[in-house]
Amino acid sequence: MTAVVTKTQQGNRLEVAISGRFDFSILQDFRDAYTRDIKEPIETIVIDLARSEHMDSSGMGLLLTLKKELNLDVGCLELKHCRPHVRGALLAARLDHFFKVD
Repeated sequence: MTAVVTKTQQGNRLEVAISGRFDFSILQDFRDAYTRDIKEPIETIVIDLARSEHMDSSGMGLLLTLKKELNLDVGCLELKHCRPHVRGALLAARLDHFFKVD
């Protein structure tokens, strides 16, 4: 399945949905989602992983890069609707110290 990145901005909240594999192949689309056509300064970013069937270490790296580039606090970046195996990998890597993992 080809990965698809979509975004929705409501005020200072940005939601980015990932469908398919969350890995290095989506680097440019993922980066564009939080840098292009942003109408207001972003205070909260929600990454919706409901339709993401896989995340590897490069996907985790993209999340860490996002946090670093935007200088976000822990509560300002939320991963929601994680599938059990993706959530397990995030927790095993202790990334719940950097993002809110739902």
